[in-house]
Order: sequence, then C-alpha cells, then structure tokens
Amino acid sequence: MKRLIGIMMILSVVCSARADLQMDMMNDKIERLDREMTLLQKKVYEADKVSRRRGGSADGQSGAVSSDGLSELYGQLDAQNNVVSDLTRRVEELSFAVAELKEQIRKMNADIDMRFQTLPAPVTIVPGAPAVPQKKPDIRKIENEDKAAYDVAYDLLKKGKYAEAEKAFAAFIQDYPESTLAGNANYWLGETYYARGQYEVAAGIFSDGLTQYEKNSKAPDNLLKLGMTMAQLKKKNEACGFLTLLPEKFPKASDTLKKRAEAEARKLACPK
Repeated sequence: MKRLIGIMMILSVVCSARADLQMDMMNDKIERLDREMTLLQKKVYEADKVSRRRGGSADGQSGAVSSDGLSELYGQLDAQNNVVSDLTRRVEELSFAVAELKEQIRKMNADIDMRFQTLPAPVTIVPGAPAVPQKKPDIRKIENEDKAAYDVAYDLLKKGKYAEAEKAFAAFIQDYPESTLAGNANYWLGETYYARGQYEVAAGIFSDGLTQYEKNSKAPDNLLKLGMTMAQLKKKNEACGFLTLLPEKFPKASDTLKKRAEAEARKLACPK
C-alpha cells in the first residue's frame, strides 16, 4: 500500500514538473518572437519612412518595388503576430492545466496523510508471549461460495457484459480450481472471447476444456464451439474434423447439440 502511494506521488510530481518545463520553454519562445517582431516593426517603419521621403519608392527607382517590399514586410509582421497570439493562448491553457494538476496533487497528499493516520499500528511480537488465537472461519458463511461466485459471472455473461464476465470466470477458475463448476466456467470463459470475435484465444480455451475437463458436461459443447471457432479462423479442415467427430466422441451428447454440429458441418460442405 505504501509503495503504491509513493509511486503515485512520484508520477504526479513528475507530470507537474514536465508541465512547468513545457510552459517555460513556450514563454522563452514567445520572448524570442517578441524580439524578432520588434526588429521587424523597426524595419517596416524605416522602409516606410524612406518610401515617403522618396516619393513612394524605397529604392529610388520604382514605387511598385517599394510597395511590394512593404507588403512583404507587413505580411511577415502579421504572421509573427499570429504566431505570438497562438503561443500566448497555449501558454494560458497550459497554465490552467498546471494549476489543476497541482490542486489534484495537493488533494492527493492530504488524502494520503489521512490514510497513513488511520493505518493500524504495527504489532510488536514479544518473545515468549502466548500466540493470539486466530478466529476460525464460519463454515456456514463460505458454504456454496463457489456457486455464488459462478452465478455472479454467469449473470454478467447473460447481460452481455463480456469483458466483466471474462474477468469473473477467470478469477473463479483461479480461486476454485477443484470446484465441480470449474469446467463450466472454463467453457463460458471461452464464450466471452468468441462473442467478441477473439477467436484465437477462444480456440485455446475450448481446447483446454476438452483436455482438462473431459468428463465435464460441457465437454461436447467445447468440441462444437472449437469446430465453429476454427471455421471463423478460415481453417475448414480442422473445423470439419471437430464437427464430424462430435457424435463419435460424445455419443451421449444431446440431440440438439448433435444437430447443431451437423448443421455447422453442412454450412462448410464438410465431407461425410
């Protein structure tokens, strides 16, 4: 916890420092452009004064040349003005962003201080002191815990929240690897990827379901979905092999599942 908070503080300070540096660089650029614009204004003024003295000609030959020269100088001056205005606007925006960031850092530091104050004091273990007995967990509270976790993940899947369901099923398999529902969870985990078009990942999970949970009731479903996934990956031979294998490998599979496999095989024009 302390390490995480420390990292967050360092990142915040670095971001603020970078913003300050960027603003300083922009201010330097504005100052440089101001100096150049001042020189340009002086040049325009002198050229204009010479032009008026010589009757409209800065070089003493042609009024058109003088006019073109002055127009070019005025154009440069306008361009410089536009650049300075744009930079000034960006500096103002950056100043506002820096102020907001510093305020966030201040609030974060205050929150961190409060959290440290509420942390429990470290326990000092005195040699020879009797051990504090640990409270035994209430068996009634954890009974059917795996079923409750499974239901939460399955409910997310039914609602179409595939990314959240993916995390929930993956966590279930990790937390309850010996559960009788682990095979089902693995199958539905594959479905979360299949529904989002992530077929390569889905194929790997359905394949794991066949090898790791061969006795599970979802094993025939894994084989069907593995064939359908291969079809999506444009691997017709593999898809046909899995789909036509289903009734042979799982003769006790439901008629609905067998008919689905046959229908998918017909769509691919699989050889019988």
